[in-house]
Amino acid sequence: MSSPILLEARQLTVPPVIRGEVSFTLREGERFCLYGHSGAGKTTLLHAILGLTGYRGEVVWHVSRAGVGYAGQTPRLIPRATVLQNLVWGASLHGVYLSTHGSRVHELLEQWGLQERRQWAVRRLSAGERVRLELCMAMAVASRLLVVDGLLEQVDEPRRQAFWEEVDTRCARRELSLLYATHSAREAELADRVLILHDGRPLAMDTPEHLRALVAEQPRHTSDEGADGSLSVQMERVGDSLSPVRLVLERSATLDDVLGVLIQRGGWT
Repeated sequence: MSSPILLEARQLTVPPVIRGEVSFTLREGERFCLYGHSGAGKTTLLHAILGLTGYRGEVVWHVSRAGVGYAGQTPRLIPRATVLQNLVWGASLHGVYLSTHGSRVHELLEQWGLQERRQWAVRRLSAGERVRLELCMAMAVASRLLVVDGLLEQVDEPRRQAFWEEVDTRCARRELSLLYATHSAREAELADRVLILHDGRPLAMDTPEHLRALVAEQPRHTSDEGADGSLSVQMERVGDSLSPVRLVLERSATLDDVLGVLIQRGGWT
């Protein structure tokens, strides 16, 4: 049985940025990625879905917007307020009331490496710390859906892994869904489904596995002495005789390869 639908985008366009109609459904427990190069229209599409910009078409929400946490590309923080105040005040806007001394606040600040900065004014934070605070605030209120716009590639590896572990666990339990935008093929590979965008147009939408299957694996040869580009080696065999052995290294297709092919073809037909 299919999971319940959280939201639907129906023939969505945002002229002049999103020129091709975008339609998809996001289901409970799903990790859905908008993938493409910078300028593809990912942020504009997220803003339309969240009602932050005008659009044509239809966006239908099947859950309360109060349970949606949004971490934007440009952190929306109060510079003169402290880290703790931003977290507590931001949560209250979604009807989530956090105690400044409660365990949940402590866990969130520890998770994002901000516990020692909790009494600092935001204007004192580094750019990386502001990104982490934006994600921390979004996670605090995301009871149904977490929306992340291009921030995951800016997070250090240990916290990035911790983020995905938590999200994967909550999505598997259908406690949370994730809608995120990225230009990183690595991040896009972690989604259940990927919508590939380029120059404001949707090119393809499917699972990462199915998208990679659209592109035939191309062998990559490493040359030593082989004239054909393969790697030639020597291996000792029984009887102390030596025979040349050819080693061919192949690289599997990535979503970046898929994007390149789709751009060349103008979409998948």
